[in-house]
Amino acid sequence: MKKQLLKQRMVLSLLLICVVATFQVWPRLVQDIQEPMPLWLSTSSAELHATHPPRAIVVGLEDVVFTPPGPSSGPASQFEQLTSRPKLAPLSQEYIDSLTNFNYLTNRIFLADPETILLPSDIDVHNFLEADLTIDTTVDGPQVLIFHTHSAEMFADSNPAYPMTGVMGVGRYLAQILAEHYGIKTLHYTGRFDVIDGRSHRGGSYERMEPVIRQILADNPSIQLVIDLHRDGVGPYAGPFVRYVDGIPTAQIMFFNGLSRQNRNGQAINIDRLPNPYQRENLNFSFRLQLAANQLYPGLARRVYLRAFRYSLHMMPLSTLVEVGNQHNTLRQAKNAMYPLANIITAVVLGE
Repeated sequence: MKKQLLKQRMVLSLLLICVVATFQVWPRLVQDIQEPMPLWLSTSSAELHATHPPRAIVVGLEDVVFTPPGPSSGPASQFEQLTSRPKLAPLSQEYIDSLTNFNYLTNRIFLADPETILLPSDIDVHNFLEADLTIDTTVDGPQVLIFHTHSAEMFADSNPAYPMTGVMGVGRYLAQILAEHYGIKTLHYTGRFDVIDGRSHRGGSYERMEPVIRQILADNPSIQLVIDLHRDGVGPYAGPFVRYVDGIPTAQIMFFNGLSRQNRNGQAINIDRLPNPYQRENLNFSFRLQLAANQLYPGLARRVYLRAFRYSLHMMPLSTLVEVGNQHNTLRQAKNAMYPLANIITAVVLGE
């Protein structure tokens, strides 16, 4: 009897030890599952070197990565498996005539937020279509700048502890595609304007962004195109913005403009404290990008969204703010959008 009781006590002791060990280890296991290894650390060093060749850091700008043009060096997205890309065709006269109808523009091309007003005088379709928006890719130095006023914008499967799993990683992707597939030298600025002392702080992001970006442009006069890449935000019950491009699930994109103009009881009131000398050029650029997107990838681009303020678009004529997907899209869907976006942009700025 005593031997049986001793065995039972030993079994209970072992069970107790197992239970205690489980509770000590389980939180660590859960943390490891909930906080996956960042994408750029999930491969071997050999694979990392093969898919991410060394980048030259621009002297004096520690947060800027210069992506030189060169051959493709690894799968940037599922689209790299495609051997051809669509090309722009001339617009028909019938379609051009429809674009001159302001109602058509405000129902098919632009979407103005109630806080602002788009005026018929803002859009001169014939001049917009005839304007030369090409950039010179033969000049020395970077020709495109990509940055993120809101760097902390994440996707459904992003890990906020690793910024490159959010919109900044998508921007790096776009920089690689522009350089490696189109031969466009690109700067990707990874400074964070919406994070202060390690904490998210969106208020004042645009004010903190401007002097930094102006300095980059002053130091790099070869830059001719500026892209402020964002991720859109929607309600908790909205779904992801997804379209299938050649069978590939792709986050929708949206070109965005600020008009520096408020709607006050139906009256258009300019916001004088927010001048934008390039507003017309900004609008033309979004207009042409939208037309290219509608032709090359129907349904991929939501209508150009117009709001009252100027945001980051007043420092260069060829400036665009692009929203990619929303918080319900996956990182892969957002990255998949970069190949079509690059093709849309280059169709306009390279005249292809």
